[in-house]
Amino acid sequence: MSKGLKIVMWVVSGLLAALFLVAGLPKLLTPEKILDKWVYARWFLTFVGTCETLGAIGLLVPRLAALAAGGLSIIMVGAVYTLLTHHMANELPTPIVVFFLLLGVIYLRRKETART
Repeated sequence: MSKGLKIVMWVVSGLLAALFLVAGLPKLLTPEKILDKWVYARWFLTFVGTCETLGAIGLLVPRLAALAAGGLSIIMVGAVYTLLTHHMANELPTPIVVFFLLLGVIYLRRKETART
């Protein structure tokens, strides 16, 4: 892999990690505020917040990055479903773009995962 591609991969992974920390930590620390907006159970928000937080950390560990991105991709599919069922289609571009960025991380990091 070229040096430029590695830099892009690290920048994208870092930005995605920051995004998922910002998205996941409030679900863990203040789920009451989020319960007003969504109709999901508190335990489910805690589960998703935990997955997002751990996935964000995993994106920064080369051997775990592809697996973390795979798990976070599933969460993005759930986000698209949630936005569609709550008639919030105007917010759909964000999880779709994040989903494709995660697929890029999976593609670029797949060799590192295979070495374990």
